[in-house]
Amino acid sequence: MPDLPKIGIDIGSTSIKLAELVPAGKQWKLISAASAPVGTAIAAIVKEAGMKSRRAVVALPEEQVSTHIVELPMMKDGEIEQALEWQVEQYIPIPKNEAVWSWETIRRGEAGGGVEILLVAAAKTLVESYRKTVEAAGLELVAVETELNATARAEIKPGSPLSVVVDIGAKSTDMGIVREGQLIFARTIPTAGDAFTRAIETGLGLDRTQAEQYKNTYGMNDKQLEGKLAEAMKPVLTVVAGEIRKTIDFYVTKHQGEAVKMVVLSGGAASMPEMVGQLSAILGLEVVMGDPFTGLVMDEAQKKAFANTGPYYAVAIGLAEKRI
Repeated sequence: MPDLPKIGIDIGSTSIKLAELVPAGKQWKLISAASAPVGTAIAAIVKEAGMKSRRAVVALPEEQVSTHIVELPMMKDGEIEQALEWQVEQYIPIPKNEAVWSWETIRRGEAGGGVEILLVAAAKTLVESYRKTVEAAGLELVAVETELNATARAEIKPGSPLSVVVDIGAKSTDMGIVREGQLIFARTIPTAGDAFTRAIETGLGLDRTQAEQYKNTYGMNDKQLEGKLAEAMKPVLTVVAGEIRKTIDFYVTKHQGEAVKMVVLSGGAASMPEMVGQLSAILGLEVVMGDPFTGLVMDEAQKKAFANTGPYYAVAIGLAEKRI
């Protein structure tokens, strides 16, 4: 159930994306969404977009967050908290007193089984730096969350089959297993949009600006430019697909009898033409482009303005949908 109006703030490596949502019955209504290059003042983006809420939720970069599945004997929530107090340092790369950490139950076993916990931790200094950034824009930081958690909330709704969400950004690709709308496993690889661009530069002898234009216009379409563009990027796509397969295999090996049914793409680089079809052919799975605007209350002008921008705004929308 939606609660309070909020602005989701996604500070990426090349751009800043914001989305403001307000409750509309059992749904969320989109007030505005906007983006600008990194370095633009958040206050200026908020003002230009006409956003009114002062509450903000910001995403922490996945590569700077430690995420682990912790298996414990069956116990109550209060006992889990106490157990993690003693064990948390073995799962995070920094001392406990320098970290902000939280957990949630992702699975309780049958009689005699244990409980699986998703433990998430980040450095206090990282969280504090984001707080200062948000407050400098005249906003109140009401929550922080990982990028992938926000993406999963925005794009994979309860009732969906066991899925992998894959967020392909400029510098890194985040991927995670999502069960019934809940992120239960996450990892990050350094191969992402910039790697596709560099492959085009090298393979076709283009400068970076031209390579970006070709990537965004033709993507993985092997009918364009005599197939040379798709061929240049194929090794990078193969790496990404291989890492997705490793993620799936790791999960199903630990959870016998479960099968991943779908891959949901997000992030700016994921919107390259023919990315869905090429990735589906390699993985042998259904691959779809996520659309976080699905289910939001929007007017016709907004639907037209934000058509085909879903992968770009997934994190910001998922943040604004977070219940506080």
